[in-house]
Amino acid sequence: MPLISKSIVVSGLLSSILLYSANSMARNNDLPNLGASALTVLSIEKEKRLGEVIYSELRGQANVLYDPLVNEYINSLGNRLVAHSNDVKFPFTFFTVNSPDINAFAFYGGYIGIHSGLISAAENESQLASVLGHEIAHVTQRHLARRKEASAQQTPLTIAGIVGSLLLAAVNPQAMLATMMATTAGAQQFAINYTRGNEQEADNIGMNVLVAAGFDPYAAGEFFNKLQQQARFKAKMPAFLVTHPMPDSRVTDARLRAQQFTKRFFSDSLEFLLMKARIDARYSERKNAAVEIFEQKVKDSKGNRLFANQYGLALAYVDHEKYDKAERLLQQLEKAAPDNLYILDTFSDLYIATKQLESAERKLKKAYQLRPNNSVVTLNYANVLVANEKPEKAAQLLEYYLLAKPKDYLATQILANAYKTAKNMAKYYATSAEFYALRSDYRSAIRSADRALSVLTKEDKAEISRLEALKIQYRLRLNYIQELKGV
Repeated sequence: MPLISKSIVVSGLLSSILLYSANSMARNNDLPNLGASALTVLSIEKEKRLGEVIYSELRGQANVLYDPLVNEYINSLGNRLVAHSNDVKFPFTFFTVNSPDINAFAFYGGYIGIHSGLISAAENESQLASVLGHEIAHVTQRHLARRKEASAQQTPLTIAGIVGSLLLAAVNPQAMLATMMATTAGAQQFAINYTRGNEQEADNIGMNVLVAAGFDPYAAGEFFNKLQQQARFKAKMPAFLVTHPMPDSRVTDARLRAQQFTKRFFSDSLEFLLMKARIDARYSERKNAAVEIFEQKVKDSKGNRLFANQYGLALAYVDHEKYDKAERLLQQLEKAAPDNLYILDTFSDLYIATKQLESAERKLKKAYQLRPNNSVVTLNYANVLVANEKPEKAAQLLEYYLLAKPKDYLATQILANAYKTAKNMAKYYATSAEFYALRSDYRSAIRSADRALSVLTKEDKAEISRLEALKIQYRLRLNYIQELKGV
């Protein structure tokens, strides 16, 4: 489905050298106090809340993918690994950043991001899982909190400097490393030394998680080696090597650990192959050549890989407006896999592009009856209903969906559009306020809440009270984030 994906990113370096100013203090009990020493301040609950604040603040400033198919797969894979991890203290959130950099990162509260460039670089599902397992270990071992405690006597970076460096990292992790090293060289050298120990611990624990979850233990060493080989022949080092210090011994260590286990064949899931094809067709640097690339892949593949490459080709046909070819290929794929969500999603894109809205609605209505409140089905269905001038029905679906997933960014965005199309301006402004808040754009959220209040009547007492309470919350959070930035 067409996605609006302006959002954020933190570099993988965040999982190692994020330092907070001891003078940053929260002004309400719902937000974590960041002063003083590590674990007594960064309790589990405060770490979780801090992660929410960081994710919300960063989400509005770079390219996070709000693609329900990619999100479902990444969270399914990530949580499969989490289920085999020890010391899990809060739910994990996995997300994908639309960036060609080969990188991944973790930060407070179980938030793990992975760049689309890394997904493209992974040759198989176990390699991708090995990276996620490594980042999960950073979180479960509380490396950020431990790093903060260990650096208590070091000169901390300012919050403003960290935020600026993080935004730079979204574009150029190498430049970020140079900037932070230049800012406080002594403290950062200590950070790099400490990080090497964290990386080794994350490698060890990540390997155990990888095996327990049923993936190939040899994949980690293979992926590290692949990145090192790439670095030898390119002027620009892969971001993952910059943000995850990797001496030559690290590849050797990964291979030695893997040798505890019998080497055997591990097959990739169809979901992984389809997701990777989607990334390569729609989000990669070579998407303009996707038709030619996937036409060749179709000729060279068989089995599940053939199906996935045919799907990638169909998606490329849609995105390059080769609609007749796309429809014929999608019909062929649908016969082989009638209930496949990747095929359904691409049919929705095709039908919207070709104005076959009634056909799209019938197909999605049937799918919704089979899978009510599934994110892929619901969001596509609502999108088609709005396009087919049935915004009230779309709003009804999304209101129900958001009861279960109240912070779904894309659902909130589509719901606001549905209310606007239905000319329900009070709900449009109120939902827009919630949408802006998800991006930490609290000034816009307050303005939208005020607009909603201006069109409500005295009879709308409950909604007026709710919006007034939201405005108070937005102001508190705005003040808190300004303190983090040193504004």
